[in-house]
Parts: sequence; structure tokens; C-alpha cells
Amino acid sequence: MRLGFGQVALRPAELVEDASGQARTSWRFSDPALSELPLERLLDELLNRVQEALGVDTVAILLYDEEANELVARAAKGIEEEVEQGVRLPIGQGFAGRIAGERVPIFIADVDHADILNPILREKGICSLLGVPLIVEGSLIGVMHVGSLTPRAFGQADLAVLQLAAARAAPAIERASLFAALQHEHRVSMVLQRSLLPQRLIDVTGVGVAARYLPAREEVGGDWYDVIELPRGKVGVVIGDVVGHGIAAAALMGRLRTALHSYAIESHSPGRTLELVDRFVHSLNEPAMATAAYAVFDTYSSQVTYATAGHLPPVVISESGARALEVTPAPPLGAFPYGRCPEHELTLGSGEMLFLYTDGLIERRGVPLNLGLDALVRAVRTARTPEEACVFAVADLVPDDGLRDDAAIVALQNSVVPAELHLRLPAEPKTLAHVRRVLRRWLIERGADDADVAEVTIAVSEACANAIEHAYSPSPASFELDASGQDGEITVTVRDSGRWRAPRGENRGRGLSIMVAAMDDVKIDRTETGTEVVMRRRLRNR
Repeated sequence: MRLGFGQVALRPAELVEDASGQARTSWRFSDPALSELPLERLLDELLNRVQEALGVDTVAILLYDEEANELVARAAKGIEEEVEQGVRLPIGQGFAGRIAGERVPIFIADVDHADILNPILREKGICSLLGVPLIVEGSLIGVMHVGSLTPRAFGQADLAVLQLAAARAAPAIERASLFAALQHEHRVSMVLQRSLLPQRLIDVTGVGVAARYLPAREEVGGDWYDVIELPRGKVGVVIGDVVGHGIAAAALMGRLRTALHSYAIESHSPGRTLELVDRFVHSLNEPAMATAAYAVFDTYSSQVTYATAGHLPPVVISESGARALEVTPAPPLGAFPYGRCPEHELTLGSGEMLFLYTDGLIERRGVPLNLGLDALVRAVRTARTPEEACVFAVADLVPDDGLRDDAAIVALQNSVVPAELHLRLPAEPKTLAHVRRVLRRWLIERGADDADVAEVTIAVSEACANAIEHAYSPSPASFELDASGQDGEITVTVRDSGRWRAPRGENRGRGLSIMVAAMDDVKIDRTETGTEVVMRRRLRNR
């Protein structure tokens, strides 16, 4: 049957060979090892075997793009330009397009006098072509064709070999393509997941933090963590787990993390924050559910306020060991509308840690969850820093072949405040808020009462503000702050590399009077290389 100028549709052929030749040909394309190859190697191996079996000059495989309804050149021998140039052919037109559209083999004896859309076939000097469709369970997946640089009358035996190759290759290509697509989705999910997690953890004096995200060995999920610097010396720490896997779960995770972070920085309590996120989940009008826990650590009082929505209990690590806290969880986010999240409080002693995690870290098929939790407590009981806690948990609980479910962990420590402060800070106005938080925590540890804290903080803030204003430098400017205490007296020194400025404007120049009023002694040393302000004050209750 003729389909167009120079194109001949052939009837399905039977393999015409002697018994040994037929067996060799059948094995060549039925080799079980082919199904184990990744897509690129599979296509390359198939091309080599077809070329060898038929003694042809060119072999090409074009795969079907269902969305575009086109054939896409995917692999080739002898006409590699097809793949390099990303050749696309419409279904139903030309040589390969007619094979795909009619789902019949086509033979072209003379390419120069045939209906050919792809100019590369003529440019390469191909004289004759034979092609067959690639079909799996009645569905088209592509076309395989071979060519000769000399005129050749491809016969029934040639067609039979190419049909056998197509029949064996099509399912293998389908499996490899599906696996490659799943791998691509896994990589995309992984990139998305990691891009949505914090790029770096906060740096707050007196607070240590460390975290890990552990992807599953097969499919990415929606686990996340977050550490949030809050006003008035507080730090928020979050752990969450979206129900589901893949890109959809990772995308939902990003939305929930953003929502929780937004409510948290508005200074809502942990319980109220989770309640607001729960309402956000219900507003999505799509199936969505997650567990989450949110804790707020007050660096001034060492108090932790904690709430959980269907999440596993936190672990507290101290020098005497580790223990899981008994908490009453609220339902998971998205489970029931207008849920309430009860809050719990505890004091985190100096050096103690709060360790949060998702179920992928401890959940194992056929093993009760409480046994996994016991294993976690044993793994982290000797940790003395957040980094050690993460390392010990991963080393003891993550199998060599990886986790079945992804996991996130985050540890926060009430670190020991140093007896002396030695800070080098950028000369930027936003640094003042950081200075006040650090100094307040340090003063409380030194035994200062509220009045001492307030007045010393004001005086030091004024000295730092002046340093920021006149810390000139051709490179990014900075200044230094040192603080020490002895026998109930504290000394704070602020140094910069600029010159003390005379007051400018009617309402300027009050910083020095504020420092003198708040501190017992203030000395200013102005030199050509910089300014040093030394302030001393005896604490009231010492």
C-alpha cells in the first residue's frame, strides 16, 4: 500500500532466518540485561544492536511527545545531528510522522524522490529507509528507523528483524523513560525542598542551633524546620511534616512554612500561631494536612513555651541524659476546623537542649513508634552541642541505604553566656537591636536587675550609635564592643576607627549626657586612629 510519493507501507513480517540465526537475533533484543539499563545507555545499546543485526549505516529512535503531538529525536547513530538539533516532526506528516500516525512500517527505496520532512536525511546522503512504530499495550511511544547510504531494497527479513527489535525495545524504553521521569521529579522535588528551607540559621548570642534535612532514598516529602529570631530576646523553633510526597508535598510545605513564619514574627504565642496556620490550611480548599510543632525560647528567662499540632513529643537533652516530654498534642493542621492548640511550658537550664524531629527519623515498618523514640533518646543522650545532637541522631538512626521517608531535625541549646563579651560588629544602624539583645542577656547572667539592665543598655546603645555614625573607613566599617564584670561592677568598652563628631543640629549631642547619667563613670579617649568609650557601673544588688 502506497501512502505518499515514494513511501510504501509494508505488511507485518515474519522472521525469516534459519533456527540458529533467529535465536541469535531474538536474544540480541530480548537480553534481560537491557531492562536494567538507564534510558541513555539503553537507547545507545539498542542502536548498536540494531545496526549490527541489519548492517545499516544509520539508526534513529524518535519518542512521542503526547502534549505537543510530535515526534522528538532522542537517539541516533550515523545521523546524530537529529538529536543535536532537537528535531521535532508532526504526527501524520513525512516519513516518521506517517509511521506514527498510521502505525504501520514504511519502506522508502529512494529518499531523493520521497515525501521527507527532515532535511538531515537528505543532507547525510541516505538513499533508502525502513521504519516501524514503537507501541506498548496499544499506545504509541515512538518510531525506530534505519537507513542505508547506498540504494537498498529492505525486504521481509529486514522488516522482521526491525519489528522484533521494536517489539522488544518499546517496553524497555517505556520503563526506562518512566524511571527517568521519576528521577527527574525526585531531583526537582529535592531542589524545591532545599530551596524552601532556611539557607542559614540565625546567630544569637547565648543560643546554639543546628538542623538537618534528610531526604528519603526514593521520594521527597514535605518535612521542614525553621528557626526565627523574634522581638524582645526570643527565638522561635519550628518542625513540620506535610502528609504526602513529591513536588506537591514540597510546594505545600513551602506555603505552610511561610504562613507559620509570618504569624510567628507577629509575636503570636505558639498555640495561637498553630491555630492561625490551621485556619490557613482550611482556606486552601484542597486536600491538605500536616503535623507541626512550634516552640518559643525566651533568652532572658530561659523559659520555653511549646505547642504541637499532631506532632511527636520533643526531647530535652541535658548533662544527665535525654528524655522525651509528655505533651498533649492538638489535631494535625487541616484535620478539623477551628481546632485549639494547648501550650506547655518548661525551663531550659544552662547548656540544655530542645530537640525536635519528624517521624521519618524514628518510624520503621513493623516497629512500634515508642521503640523508635527510645532509640532516639539513647542516640542523643551524650550530646553536648546542637551539632553533636544532629550528628549522633543521624549516625544511629539513619540506615546505610537511606530513609524510607524524609526527615527533618532541629536542636536549640540554651548556651552558657560567656563571662566576657568580645564582639566586632558592622557599623550599621540595624546592629543596635542586636547589641541590645546580646547585652541584656549578658547583664541578666551577671545578676543585673531590671533597672540596671535598662540603664546600661541605653548608655551602651548611645555609644554604639555614635560609633556607627563616625566609624569612617574606605572598606566596610565596623566597631568593637567588649564587656566584663568583677566584684559587682561591669565595664563596657566601645571602640571605632573614626573621630568623635561635634554635635550637629539643635537636638544632637545628647548621647554623652545620657551615658554620664546612666553609668557611674564614663571616659572618652579621642585619638587620630579612633575613639574609645569606657563605661563602668556597679550593679545595685551586688
